[in-house]
Amino acid sequence: MYNLLAEGSANGWLNYVLIGVLLLAVVAMFFLSGRKNKAKQKEYAEQIAAIKPGNKVKTAGGICGIVVEVCDEDDTVIIETGSEVSGRSYVKMAKEMIYQTDAKGPTQIAREQAEAERKAAKEAAKEEKAAAPAEAEVVPATEQPAEETPAEEPKAEESKTEEK
Repeated sequence: MYNLLAEGSANGWLNYVLIGVLLLAVVAMFFLSGRKNKAKQKEYAEQIAAIKPGNKVKTAGGICGIVVEVCDEDDTVIIETGSEVSGRSYVKMAKEMIYQTDAKGPTQIAREQAEAERKAAKEAAKEEKAAAPAEAEVVPATEQPAEETPAEEPKAEESKTEEK
């Protein structure tokens, strides 16, 4: 860096431009990555807020279970783990400790609906494209070319007799 900014270099102004472009690229990458992180955090918060009894969850500690009760006053959930054979147990923990869930927030539902619509439109376009050539192949009876007479067949027979 010091060599780039040395006063003795012939292209001193070019070095400043290069350093400026480099700094702008770093700042742009920082802001763009921040947007993605904010979107992920927002989606996670919506998912946690959408948790209701019956949702399957996995905690940050690795406990897997089903939500039995949601306590909005103290922002906790009660999770049922285990089975009838091994014995059921209940764990009360903060919602923020939930790592994964099958609950869907509004953003995730909207994204899935948009994806389903896009997929349906793509399938419709594919079907339309497949149907278009089939319609083009159908030629009305009045426009069909007349059958050619088998004029070449007798010549072939004549050549066979000459060979014998």
